Amino acid sequence: MYIGTKAAALLGLTPSDVTILKAISSKESAIPDIASRTGVPRTSLYYMLSTLERRSLVSNYERRGKKYWKTSSVEELRTRYTSLFNGFDSLKDDRIVKEMSRETTVTFYRGNSNVINVLREISDLPLKSRFYGIQPEASIIQAVTRNDIKEIIRFNRKINSKKLIVEGIIHEKGTDSMIKVLPTRIGIELLKSFSNRSADTVKLPDNYLNKTKSEIYLYNNKIAIVNWSEEFAVIIQNKDVFDLLKEMFNSTKYLLERYDQNEKIARKLVDFGSV
Repeated sequence: MYIGTKAAALLGLTPSDVTILKAISSKESAIPDIASRTGVPRTSLYYMLSTLERRSLVSNYERRGKKYWKTSSVEELRTRYTSLFNGFDSLKDDRIVKEMSRETTVTFYRGNSNVINVLREISDLPLKSRFYGIQPEASIIQAVTRNDIKEIIRFNRKINSKKLIVEGIIHEKGTDSMIKVLPTRIGIELLKSFSNRSADTVKLPDNYLNKTKSEIYLYNNKIAIVNWSEEFAVIIQNKDVFDLLKEMFNSTKYLLERYDQNEKIARKLVDFGSV
C-alpha cells in the first residue's frame, strides 16, 4: 500500500505508522518479519499494529498456527471511510437517535425548534414527578430570547398544572435578567408562568458559571445537556450515568444557599403592579 504525505496527514498517521504499512504491503508479514524490516521493537510493534487494526488499515489472519498481517485494500478503505463520512452527513438531520446498548440511548437535537423537545419531555412527565436542573443566568437569557416565548410559557404552565417538582440550581439574578431582555407585557406573562411552582431551589454564586450558556436537566433516567445559543442538545438515557450525576447534583445543592424563587417572582410581580 502506497501512502503519500497528504494521505498520511489526512489519516493522522505517524512516520512509524507509514513505515509499518509499507513493510507489510511488500510481502507476507509475520511479527518477526515486520520488526526486521522496520527496526521497530516487537513490544512497540504489537501496540502499533493493534492501533492500525482498529482504524481498519490492517488485519491479521492465521495460517498453520502462525499469525500474519496484511494491509487493507484501497477498495476496503474506500468502503470504510465512505460509511464514516456518510455518518457525518447524517448530522444534517435535526434528530439522531443512537442505541448504544439495551441500557443506553443517546439522542442528538439540532436547532432550537427541536431542542425544545427537552422541555416537552419534562412537561410530559407523570403527575407530581420530580426533575432536576442547573440553569445559569446566561443560559436562561438564551432560552427566552432564542425560542418562541409563548411556547416556553405554555410548557411552564403545563409543568405547574401537573404539580411537577423541580429541584434547581440557578442564579438568583437570572430572574431579573430574563425579564429585562423581554417586552414588559411578555416578561410579566413569563414570570406568572413560573410562579407558584413546586420548587426546591438553591442559588449559584454570582461569579460562578456566570458566562455559561448551557444548562442541564435530569429526569426519568435521562440527562439532557442543552445549549440554546448554539442550538443543540444531547440526551443520554442511562440509569448509571443518571445516578452518578444526580448524586453530584445533590452534593452541590447541599453546599449552596437555599433560594425561594416563588417569593422572588411574587415580589417582581408586585413591582410590576400585576398582582
